[in-house]
Amino acid sequence: MAETRAAAEAEVLEHRGYQIRLSPTGLEWMAFVALPKQRPTLIMALDRDAAIAKAYEWIDRQLASDKTPV
Repeated sequence: MAETRAAAEAEVLEHRGYQIRLSPTGLEWMAFVALPKQRPTLIMALDRDAAIAKAYEWIDRQLASDKTPV
């Protein structure tokens, strides 16, 4: 029953092609971040805004590292 309620409360955002699925979990927020058809990365934070900020920062670092020449 709790899973159904959490799924109904989940919020989906997009940033630079990545999908961010936000979900409250008791005292924390979880953000699952992934490109389409990729395994998501889990980010946890104390509040919704912090989870979004961490997700955006993670995405920006991933994109910056893709542009770095080897």
